[in-house]
Amino acid sequence: MNANILGRFIVSAEKVSYLRIGLAGFFGFVGIPLSAAGFGVLYDLAKEPESRMAKLYKLSVWGYTAFGGAIHVICCFIMTGIKKTLETGTPDENILRVILNEQGGFIIPCTAVFFAFFGICVVTMALLIGKGRTSLPKWMWCLNPMLFKLLINAVGQLGTSAVFNGLACSNMSLGAIIILSAWLVSVLQIKGTLQ
Repeated sequence: MNANILGRFIVSAEKVSYLRIGLAGFFGFVGIPLSAAGFGVLYDLAKEPESRMAKLYKLSVWGYTAFGGAIHVICCFIMTGIKKTLETGTPDENILRVILNEQGGFIIPCTAVFFAFFGICVVTMALLIGKGRTSLPKWMWCLNPMLFKLLINAVGQLGTSAVFNGLACSNMSLGAIIILSAWLVSVLQIKGTLQ
């Protein structure tokens, strides 16, 4: 975590209440696994669900689901830790060390496992769609969770208001809504053409 990111967390922690942190944790804990369950639909759209790539994709979605809610709670742990250290008068330059000492044993392994599954999910999703191994149009390979994570998070970095913080924190869930909506429209168009 570089100083700029930590600085943004510190500014945000000063503004946000413990109740909002808790609510954010709850919504992420519920929303991310729901979005991952939605991503599971791609497995159902696979032309060869028994292929190695389709099975790997399905496994990655299960991992994404299992650790997705936890990663959002981790973000709330970080925010709570920053808020707590600010209240105790800890200097800004020591905050990261304090948080990692208290929470690093949970934060670091969960984050590593989550992003391993997320990475596999992103790559296999793009390959399944881009290589025409699903009923979705091949161009949809670019509608990918990583793309929206980067785009929505970039918009969220434009400020520290509740709206920008909300965008930055919900980038994965908002991206999932966009992706799943596009898939739904495409599937409905395909069904409409077949009838």
